[in-house]
Amino acid sequence: MKNIVYVVDDQPSVLQTTVLLVKNINPKWQVAGFGTAAEALTAVKAAAPDLLLSDQVMPGMLGSELLEQVRAISPSTVRLIMSGHVPLDQLSLITSAHQYIAKPFDAGRLASLVLRTLKAHERMQDNGLLEVVTALRSIPSLPQVYHSLLAELEDIRGPGAVIARLVSEDAGLSAKVLQLANSPLFGRGNLVSNPIEAVLCLGTEMIKSIVLAQTLFKHYSILKDPDVDLPRVWAHCWEVAQLAQRLCREKGLSASQGEEAFLAGLLHEIGRFVLVDNFPDRFHAACLAARVTKTPLMPNLRETFQATPGGIAAYLLDLWGMPDSVIQGIMWIDHPEQENSSEFSVLSALYIADQLACRKSPPDPFGVSEWNTEYLQKIGCAEDVAVWGKNGRTGE
Repeated sequence: MKNIVYVVDDQPSVLQTTVLLVKNINPKWQVAGFGTAAEALTAVKAAAPDLLLSDQVMPGMLGSELLEQVRAISPSTVRLIMSGHVPLDQLSLITSAHQYIAKPFDAGRLASLVLRTLKAHERMQDNGLLEVVTALRSIPSLPQVYHSLLAELEDIRGPGAVIARLVSEDAGLSAKVLQLANSPLFGRGNLVSNPIEAVLCLGTEMIKSIVLAQTLFKHYSILKDPDVDLPRVWAHCWEVAQLAQRLCREKGLSASQGEEAFLAGLLHEIGRFVLVDNFPDRFHAACLAARVTKTPLMPNLRETFQATPGGIAAYLLDLWGMPDSVIQGIMWIDHPEQENSSEFSVLSALYIADQLACRKSPPDPFGVSEWNTEYLQKIGCAEDVAVWGKNGRTGE
């Protein structure tokens, strides 16, 4: 694909180098550099790029202000921020960018970010989802604490101790990690009482998932919306995550697939918060329709937005380079038959776990959708689901 890419930076040497790096990603791309935001805006109005990469701190206009204007002119343009002056935790407040990269960066990191972000846009085949995504004013960036965790895990001197320290510094995170380590899911006979033991018990992938989910929910804790009960949604996601991993284990899937199901369970409701943060009026209209018709919320959201929270969440995780099984599982959680497979998968575990958990710890008061019996029969789980539901097999 022949993409058009614009790079904006007020430092000539940085601009020249960044343009060269982007050209090297794919020589077929049309890459242009601009030293001021004004020049870049003129170019966008003349020929909208597929991607615009801008420095944040520039005279006359901040990069975030430039990207906000680009969003209005060309909503489909992918918008990236780069900065060596704004701390990463503050960059999460820059709501006009799809992604950011901190200076200094190497060619590999830049190429990975650019390709991953473009790929996430290109993979959106649904026009309704594309319309919603391009209209988003604010999406969360990959949390700084997760960046710190990934960076420190590269320290070969003792990743377990590094994670234990990061976990112990956050009381809420520490409580969740210890709760999971002591759950029946891991079948330990002795009490796990400190973060180091918990890390050894759960493994780094599980801890990374919890860190990411916990920080994302904190990102939206400032939302004070009558139709979104964050603790209730978080409790539901925690339930789904544990049950999905348990189901993977019971159906003979690999440990890594179980970990991916756990991550998908924790994050499958993130799209709900993105929607209410960006389109509160339309979200409330869908909630009102659900109340009036006494139907589940998801079909009403789909009718209102022509897209689903699962699709929004999948797009976000695609931007962040999460595993395909996690992205596809969340994308099709409401329509698992789209996977077009008769094998039990991460999506199967996520779908069944969500359905069971909705009957015990629903994320909202709007009712639960009916089972997709045809899909359950297709993957050979119709009888299993009846047993799981009767026994209340949840991730406690």
